Amino acid sequence: MSTLPQPFPGSDRLVRNLNPTMAALTSQNGTATGTVYSYVLGSVEIGHGTELFEQYGSAPNLQGDLLTLCTCKHQMRASIDRDEWEKDKWVAGFTSRCIHDEQHWLFYLAKVRDAHESHADLWEALPSAVRKAKSAHTNFLSDVFAPRPTAVGKGRFRPRHYYAPARHSHRRNSCDTGWYNDIDCEYAGRRPSLLVFDPNLTFVWDKPTVFLKRNHCRNYQKWPILAGLLRRLDDA
Repeated sequence: MSTLPQPFPGSDRLVRNLNPTMAALTSQNGTATGTVYSYVLGSVEIGHGTELFEQYGSAPNLQGDLLTLCTCKHQMRASIDRDEWEKDKWVAGFTSRCIHDEQHWLFYLAKVRDAHESHADLWEALPSAVRKAKSAHTNFLSDVFAPRPTAVGKGRFRPRHYYAPARHSHRRNSCDTGWYNDIDCEYAGRRPSLLVFDPNLTFVWDKPTVFLKRNHCRNYQKWPILAGLLRRLDDA
């Protein structure tokens, strides 16, 4: 685990939707029809002596003013085809009940904008400033791996065709190959899609504000419609 958490958005688009109340969330999204995939983040804690969340994982990644999910929940991201993720899908991430008041607090809720097959494809699609902010090659808690020129065709799914991060949350030392799974894995013959979310429909909380009025399952859960999930949420 990193000694420092991921910084929260401090300016630009993601700040506009930081810490919405249930009233604001429902007002903007109460009639939305998209399917939601939700899960519990094990990497979020409450800061010592504070009431603020601290994210010690690489995903969801909040950097570059763009939320991405590329190094976590591989099985969930492989549960449907890449093009299906782009058809009115949302993702919600809740905290563990053990971190504060025995509630699953909403950490983020966001609508998928783009889904990519490989890190090479995603790297090519991102603006240079976002690449720099999210590059796992240079940032311990980033979630996009920088491709070598040879990362084409089937090489897009081979770790040797990417620059190995010197130190990353999925590569603690030179012998750690945990990051290989972020590049090359399959579930039931399907590769996990790399998800990029619409910044205008990305909602992030840096403190306990909205919680789930029930226990969440250990794996991911599918909600047929966003309104169904919203009805299960409440303000602190």
